[in-house]
Amino acid sequence: MSDDVTEHYQPHVAICIATYLRPKGLRSLIESLNDQNLEGVDARVTLVIVDNAPETTARETLGNIQNLTRWHVIYVIENVRGIVSARNRALSEVPLDADYIAFLDDDETVSELWLKQMLETFSLPDTVAVQGPVEPKYRQDPPNWIEALNLFRMGPYTQGARLPSAATNNSMVKASVVRHLGLRFDPRFNITGGEDEEFFTRLRQAGGTIRASSDALVWDDVPENRISMRWLARRWFRKGNTLGRIALMHRRGVTMRAIKGFGAIGWGFLNFVCLGFGSSARWHRGVLEIFRGTGMLAALLRFEFAEYSASAVQVDRVGGR
Repeated sequence: MSDDVTEHYQPHVAICIATYLRPKGLRSLIESLNDQNLEGVDARVTLVIVDNAPETTARETLGNIQNLTRWHVIYVIENVRGIVSARNRALSEVPLDADYIAFLDDDETVSELWLKQMLETFSLPDTVAVQGPVEPKYRQDPPNWIEALNLFRMGPYTQGARLPSAATNNSMVKASVVRHLGLRFDPRFNITGGEDEEFFTRLRQAGGTIRASSDALVWDDVPENRISMRWLARRWFRKGNTLGRIALMHRRGVTMRAIKGFGAIGWGFLNFVCLGFGSSARWHRGVLEIFRGTGMLAALLRFEFAEYSASAVQVDRVGGR
């Protein structure tokens, strides 16, 4: 090849999507990915879709998934139930020449510049993973205290800011790092959730930086059953439980996690009993902090909360998409 000819680089992005009983949500996500504006970024895209509902697959409702998208599709069925089973199957199906691995959920849609913004953030020094913001798209107007506390949002972020972790509802990682480290999601989180927090914690501890991509926006579909104190209390207990379990598993910061657990409960009671008068947001935040702190301490006592058990997921999908 002549010295004055520069070889064209076309990054290959594998977008991993685990789906379970949300065919309409999956269709909406695929349609939003079709609308990506990649001006100035000549990327090649593969959708890696893992269907974790073998008895009632998305394909039965949507037909041939490849016909729905402009991108190449790898569609497989994972018979072993559980979020980790589905995510690890997706990682195993990622093409060997992929440069980046992205994660999205089947109840989300992406903004037109999502992929472009995510890729551009990787140009920042030492970046091994990128997290974008998530905004809720409510099916029903939520109570004022939910909006006041930003309970369904991730971000907003400062562009390029360093983050302690990332989540699989809007993230991307260098495929070479995943291969080099042999990273997979930990099966111990298969029905509990929190597998992404633990995955990205290991990624960060191995070196490199997780950064924010402030404009790589994703919208999250929020059904009516989730804008309730019952659902949110379960989620906050699980969040605390995940943090405690990670500390135990990695044998790092266990004492500090116990202190933070008691601290969250104490701060929660202070808001609940004293500061919550006249403020519905502070009152509810106090209750949620109590659940989060209790979840941490429960984890240190070896209690694991199965947020993604078969029965719990079935209930959560009732009335869903």
